[in-house]
Amino acid sequence: MASRQHKPEWELPSMREAHQMSEFRGDFYSVKFYPYSKPGSRPIFAIVGGRHILICRPPAVGKENTKVEVIQNIVEGEPEEDYYTCVWTKDLESGDPLLCVAGNNANIKIIDVLRGKLLRVLPGHGGEIDDLAISPVNPYILASASEDSTVRIWSLDPAHSQQPCAAILEGEGHKETVMSIAFHSSGRYLLSGGVDHIINFWTLPEFPDSNTGTNKPTRIYYPHFSTSEIHLDIVDCVCFHGDLILSKAANEECIVLWSINGFSSSNPPPPPSLAPTTHDAQRETRSAFAPVPSSTSQEQPGPQYTRLLQFSTPESPIIFMRFSLYPGSTSLKTNPILAFCNTQSKVYFWDLARLNKYQDFKNSGSSIKDSNLRPSFLNPFQHRNRSAGNPLSRIQRDNSPTESSSSFATGNSDGTGAGEKEKGDKGRIDWERSMKGWQDKYEMGDSIDVLEPHKEEMVKGLGFTGRQLAWSADGMWCVVVGSAGVFAVLQRWGK
Repeated sequence: MASRQHKPEWELPSMREAHQMSEFRGDFYSVKFYPYSKPGSRPIFAIVGGRHILICRPPAVGKENTKVEVIQNIVEGEPEEDYYTCVWTKDLESGDPLLCVAGNNANIKIIDVLRGKLLRVLPGHGGEIDDLAISPVNPYILASASEDSTVRIWSLDPAHSQQPCAAILEGEGHKETVMSIAFHSSGRYLLSGGVDHIINFWTLPEFPDSNTGTNKPTRIYYPHFSTSEIHLDIVDCVCFHGDLILSKAANEECIVLWSINGFSSSNPPPPPSLAPTTHDAQRETRSAFAPVPSSTSQEQPGPQYTRLLQFSTPESPIIFMRFSLYPGSTSLKTNPILAFCNTQSKVYFWDLARLNKYQDFKNSGSSIKDSNLRPSFLNPFQHRNRSAGNPLSRIQRDNSPTESSSSFATGNSDGTGAGEKEKGDKGRIDWERSMKGWQDKYEMGDSIDVLEPHKEEMVKGLGFTGRQLAWSADGMWCVVVGSAGVFAVLQRWGK
């Protein structure tokens, strides 16, 4: 049985194994788990980079000394081919898994991974393709983000094979390369972020629509929300967290959690006529959900978005470093986990459920010394015992003037104060230092402050830059890929 400190609900991944390809030392840019596996089956993930496509399984659970299994090692395309992104779909008739890949070639390729064969090519974009996303409600609806400043929506239904492009998102969206896209869980909204520092929020029709399969794809010229105020550099990763948004940009060394004021997916999708179309050079944010008053109105405009939290990602100055969010599962009783890997082989994790749990505990007024009430992830800092002959072991740590005050109750029912031993502890517990560390990781009071990782794992022995991470459907496995042909596998609940 897991100890209190390793309660499965709060456990975060640990390193399982890492590999470096002998025949490829370029960048692996993308990794994705197959999302359509039956519950309980061994998961499958794909890794792409250069013209290499790896189809793998994590180590078998419950068996000792098992390693990652490479099912397929596909080399597809011309020597100069470089795949930047991949996403899974499936054949709805046969159930066969299919992988969509794209990169510096302007085409999307669809691979039959069971046979290692190229099935289809989707031309249409006018430049490299930096991201792909599949609709969470229809595996035949694919979105692509391109250097040509557009997002395209494709139908993979064989009935539409002659005219697969269903929609083009263009016009007042992006002026430069679109780097990242993400569907909302409803399938009716799409985020896009790009080199122009802009994040757009697009409302989509239900696909297939009346234009799908024809030579006149639906054209969407105006997003229902657009802003260049969240980030000041190239936006290379966007993601929905429910109705909230996570995004990051190069050189900012943080991931931002924010919301569009007035938006709720429980409301009907707004019609195209409500998309803000008036161009105003002074307006860095345009929204259909919290409209700006007319020029003749005396009313002051309200905020159109709210910054909520920031997560610290040190040593991540370059573009194409993408975080990954495990959304959590009510049925599996798993929490949402945010993950990121930096340029120094360090993988960071944040359990988003811990933030509310910490706040609830803080507001309860309970003593932080009561281990029965304190959340199990709040492990106090304990000084190591040193040799009795070492005079340094007797020196008390002075209180730091930078330490924040706290509403926590620090006294025990027996009257002992902060800094004294708990019964049964081997060394002295420093409660002031403990509270400071917890605040750095879990305190949600100021949206400008950055939250430190809840856990850090090092991929030892392999220096590389993390490019992307992916989670298995049950949250047990996290895979990170990056430069120098490296990929690493991390696991939860391994013991």
